[in-house]
Amino acid sequence: MRTILKVNAIVVPVVLAATTAVLVLVRNFADQTALEETLKTAQLLVSAGQATFDYTVEQVKPALEAKYEFMVQSVSSYAASETIGRMQRQFENYRYHVAALNPTNKRDAADAWEADAIRRLALPNASDRYTEIRDLKEGRVVFMAVPIRISNEACLACHSVPDAAPKMLIDTYGADSGFGWKLNEVIAAQVVSVPISVAQTRADALFHSVMLAVVASSAFIVIAMNGALFIVLRKRAPIGR
Repeated sequence: MRTILKVNAIVVPVVLAATTAVLVLVRNFADQTALEETLKTAQLLVSAGQATFDYTVEQVKPALEAKYEFMVQSVSSYAASETIGRMQRQFENYRYHVAALNPTNKRDAADAWEADAIRRLALPNASDRYTEIRDLKEGRVVFMAVPIRISNEACLACHSVPDAAPKMLIDTYGADSGFGWKLNEVIAAQVVSVPISVAQTRADALFHSVMLAVVASSAFIVIAMNGALFIVLRKRAPIGR
C-alpha cells in the first residue's frame, strides 16, 4: 500500500496538471472559434449589404433614372438598409446600419461610436475595416465598420450643392444635409453588430463535451494504473506461511 501511495503522489499531480493544461487549451480554442465565427457572420452581413449597393447602382438606378428624375429606391444605401432590415426581423440581435456623418436621410445619422469609426476609416492608410468587441448589458458584441467612399463622380450630382440636386430629392429629404461631398471621400460606413453569444453557446457545448471526455479519460488512467499496480505488487508480495 505504501508503494501505491508513493506512485500516486507522483502520477496524480502530473495527470491533474496535464488535464488542466488540455482543458485550458480547449477552452481558448473554443472561445477563439466563437469569435472567428462571429466575425465571419459580420463579414457576411457586410458583403450582403455591399452586393445590394452594387446591384442598385449598376441596375436599379439606371433603370429608374431613365423614367424618373429621382426615386428613393434608386439610392444604394436605402436599398441596402431596406434589404438587410428585413433580415433583422428574423435575427433581432443582429444590426445593420448605413451610418453617415452628413446624411441625406436622417435615419442614416451616425451615433458616437459610428462617427468615430468613420473618422478612423477616413485616415490616410487606414484599414479597409474597423472592428471592435464591446461589452454591452446583453453580452459581448462584435462591431464591424466598412467604409463607403464616393468613387463615382455621378454621385456628386445629387450631393454637391442643393441647387444641383433633383427637386424630388430636396422635397423628400430637404436641403439641410447630405451635401458638400467630395470625390474619393469616405462619407459613411456600413456598420454591423453581431452578438458573440450565438456562436459562444455552441463553443461552450463543445468545451463541455471535451471536458467530460478528458476528465473521464484522466480518471480512467489513474484508476487503471492503481488497479494494475495493485495486481503487480500483490503477485510480488511474499507468501506467508
